[in-house]
Amino acid sequence: MPDAPELIAAAPLRTPAGRSLRVLQLIHSNEQGGVEALAASIAGGLGAHGIPIETHFLYPKFAIGRWTKVRGILGGVAEIMWRRPDVLMAYQSTASVLVGIVGRICQIPTRIVHQTSVPGEVDPLVRALDKWIGARGFYTANIANSHATEAAFKAYPDRYKAGLRLIEHGLKPPQPRAPRAATLARFCVPADGPVLLNAGRLSDQKAQDIVIRALAKLPGMRLVVAGGGPNKAAYEEAALDAGVRDRVHFLGYVSRDDVADLMGAADAFVFPSRWETFGLAPVEAAMTGVPVIASDLAVLREVLGVEPGHAGATFVAGEDAGAWAHAIGAVVSDPASRTEATRSAPLLRAKYGEARMLEAYVRLIEQSSSAAQAASRAPPDA
Repeated sequence: MPDAPELIAAAPLRTPAGRSLRVLQLIHSNEQGGVEALAASIAGGLGAHGIPIETHFLYPKFAIGRWTKVRGILGGVAEIMWRRPDVLMAYQSTASVLVGIVGRICQIPTRIVHQTSVPGEVDPLVRALDKWIGARGFYTANIANSHATEAAFKAYPDRYKAGLRLIEHGLKPPQPRAPRAATLARFCVPADGPVLLNAGRLSDQKAQDIVIRALAKLPGMRLVVAGGGPNKAAYEEAALDAGVRDRVHFLGYVSRDDVADLMGAADAFVFPSRWETFGLAPVEAAMTGVPVIASDLAVLREVLGVEPGHAGATFVAGEDAGAWAHAIGAVVSDPASRTEATRSAPLLRAKYGEARMLEAYVRLIEQSSSAAQAASRAPPDA
């Protein structure tokens, strides 16, 4: 991250005792998706600033049973109590609850959580706990990554909402390393027509089955799906049922560098997600200059918008395969779509610079550290 030191103060942050701050991140599982990419970016930025950071995953990738979850939660509790960090950070709902409750009990000075799911998509018990914890000020900071995510909590208690803080994601723009032909050959994708790309967890939320069904109405096109997840078998079956199994290429988990190459090789990036709090994958794709076709969600219109009156993508309302096929066909067949995507790419790279996000996190931790030092110097109550 060559740009981070230019924006972030050079001196390492320290505790009242004079040592460097220690940070522990809690993440549900290492699924190599957007949450993990965000956590890795923050870890790298804080590490470059001289702040040691450790990451703990609660669960395996997916297919989690009840007792596996219990073991993972107990393991997270033990990790917090053993490490006793100065800063706790959580990126998903269960991890946030642990940070709020266990972090408060263990008197961890800084407890930062992220809202990476909209409330309606969180387990009801966990949602109730998060609301209760946040309304009692157990979170030092409660991060929303978009205005749309902030708005999703409008019915929450005022004290909960008072703790919300907007820090939009910052991204390192993907850099394709290889020409289209070489990339497609490496992944055994025939270069015999337009290539659509989707990158994300194979799940109900990401809804890749919508584009699979649309592909049946797009002869000559191929769909490349980069990612794994619990719906892999179901989506392979959907491709068979739609008669397009030979034109859908399930790559499984691939590296972020490989995803960047695939973005450079794609004719369009398709993102039929049913809900998001930000949408890292389509923003990254748009940063490379590939046309994006995405679900018509308020949050995606927000993050992909680059200037007033300019959408930055083509949006499709609903889940009708015919509507998706029509939109995809129109984008791929129109050279102006690529021209417009190329024009938007540098605007998005400027809008979501990684250094800006990292600076916001360092400032947040600085403020919390200063507050903790002030509290440590305050005289005890009589």
